[in-house]
Amino acid sequence: MLWTLALLLAILPPGSQTSSSLEGRMMSITRPIGSTGVITCDFVDERNYIHWYQIKERKAPQHLLYYDFFSSKTMVDSGLNPAKYHAYEGADRRYKLVVRNLEESDSGTYYCAAWDQHSPAY
Repeated sequence: MLWTLALLLAILPPGSQTSSSLEGRMMSITRPIGSTGVITCDFVDERNYIHWYQIKERKAPQHLLYYDFFSSKTMVDSGLNPAKYHAYEGADRRYKLVVRNLEESDSGTYYCAAWDQHSPAY
């Protein structure tokens, strides 16, 4: 039997007191186990760091990584496999989260958030 899983994206408000120009949009993708999922997040305001979180029902958000806009580097959180997660900036300030070799445990809601610092905001 071929199992699939769903990844859902939502957008958190930015981590500063300034007004936001986020395009709030939800998307849902379903991919087979073992494949790669790509989730897109759109930001209009220029921010230094794009953070990605995974949320599972009845659990606290898990910070996965952040993307450093200026150096174009992905910094995966300690304890997570850097070969599994990658982030990058696509065209028109569209940021992408790539999750490779999907497993059932990757099912959940994924959030992106723009912060002016690299430390995750909880």
